[in-house]
Amino acid sequence: MTIPDATPLPASELAEVILRTSRRLRRATATHLEPLPVNPHQARALRTIVRAEPVRMAALAELLHVAPRSATEVTDALVAGGWVTRAADPADRRTRVLRPTASGRALAADVDAARAAAAEEVLGDLSPAARTAIVEALGDVPAGRRGDRTAT
Repeated sequence: MTIPDATPLPASELAEVILRTSRRLRRATATHLEPLPVNPHQARALRTIVRAEPVRMAALAELLHVAPRSATEVTDALVAGGWVTRAADPADRRTRVLRPTASGRALAADVDAARAAAAEEVLGDLSPAARTAIVEALGDVPAGRRGDRTAT
């Protein structure tokens, strides 16, 4: 899509381009995750656990911007798969902390590779200048009332 410099793009059209690109990225990511034993929600939770370990269940739900019950369901699947352990928090035995296992770390690396392949598939043709311009422009967008949603 090429827009002349003199014609300002309405915010609604910009939003549509961003949303369409986001959908393409999600579809490509889901496709690249298909060979792996986790779905996109589990992959996202696993990546978050690896980055934030040790992480309490309540903190995981907050980081993922999901209800605690949803975080529990995803975590149950990760524990059942042997990719995450759940243990009492040494600082507060009433709470549980999550840690990735060695196989969970390996799977998280595979998830990262799948996400990178999906990003390359969708965004790979962008020039370095276009990539820089997008990062700079979107970096200027202020966070919403609920804050920046960075857990991915």
